[in-house]
Amino acid sequence: MIVATVNTKGGTAKTTTTIALANELAIRNPDARILVGDLDKQGSATEWADLARDNGTPLPFQVDVCNIKRLPRIASQLSAQDALFIDTPPGDSAAIQAAIEVADFVIIPTLASGLDTSRVWETLRTLDGSQMHAVLLTSVRLGTNLFDQTKAAFDSEGISRFDTIIPLRESIRASYGYRPTHDGAYGDVLTEMMGALA
Repeated sequence: MIVATVNTKGGTAKTTTTIALANELAIRNPDARILVGDLDKQGSATEWADLARDNGTPLPFQVDVCNIKRLPRIASQLSAQDALFIDTPPGDSAAIQAAIEVADFVIIPTLASGLDTSRVWETLRTLDGSQMHAVLLTSVRLGTNLFDQTKAAFDSEGISRFDTIIPLRESIRASYGYRPTHDGAYGDVLTEMMGALA
């Protein structure tokens, strides 16, 4: 299973989503070989892994710096039981496209705001229509008009999105640099995605 987390805009929780989903899979299947490929030049996923190790809570999966030349090789060497989660940079169309091309499933995280959701349409245009994909609403303030309007806008356009919503929670923001604890929302996202892939 290869999962690419992509958005042409920064600050939409791509790295958090990548690490959280890899962690949820490790909790669910501790014997699985799980890799995170860090395509972002800022190295946020790599730094997260290094800090987690330094803080005594190492991540239960391997995080490696990756590039668009190496990515297809890594993808081709996976077995059917392995999982690769790819964290992509914003604004780097070559890296985003490389991740999409090897992915079995593409996740497009976004905040529920006009600026953020406008970039979702741009990101969706990079898909060729054959990849399984879904938008994931992150850092959501539940019960707000903005959330309801964002959801309605995606639904009216027939955009595939996760039923699960990632709420705005301090515990998610505070997990950077540590192994995340089990998160029910991200666990539900993993369940939805694996169900779609099955």
